[in-house]
Amino acid sequence: MSEHNKADEARKGLIDSVKGKAKEFFGAVTRNDSLTAEGQLEQTQAHQRKEANSAEAVAEAQAEEARAQAAEAKVQGAQQRIAANAQAVNAEESIEAQQAAQKRTAEQAAQQSAATERTRAELNAQRDMQRAEAEEREEARDATADVVEAAAEHQSSVQVAANEKLEAERLRRHADDVTDEADLP
Repeated sequence: MSEHNKADEARKGLIDSVKGKAKEFFGAVTRNDSLTAEGQLEQTQAHQRKEANSAEAVAEAQAEEARAQAAEAKVQGAQQRIAANAQAVNAEESIEAQQAAQKRTAEQAAQQSAATERTRAELNAQRDMQRAEAEEREEARDATADVVEAAAEHQSSVQVAANEKLEAERLRRHADDVTDEADLP
């Protein structure tokens, strides 16, 4: 999410919170339970949006950190390969001064050592990258779970508010019926 979108979400959350407070206040003053409940619901939604935005920001920061660690692992792998290659070149230059048989044996050993070091460095870099990707996937799953949980809580709040509204309407009708019955001669 871009910085502009984050700011928009923060503003919207603040506005929803203020609107919710105002509705709750006016509902309480006018004894309109429906308006009070709607105001409380808007405040709850604004709070949940704020928590979701915070969780998303944390997930983005963690993902960026994982990418930075993966890049660092690549750099370290390249440095290790360079160092291993440099060691192989130095070993080859010193071997050339020795006898032909020793030269062949030493060259083979240096080449094998360099290949082993390169393979090891590549495996280490690949393992670090896989670890970073796994962490990033886990963080994404956690963020998704948080969003799903927030959505479920929101749905539950909406359902509770709807049930309370229905109950209020039922009580209002009952009170009207009792009033009508009491007005009969």
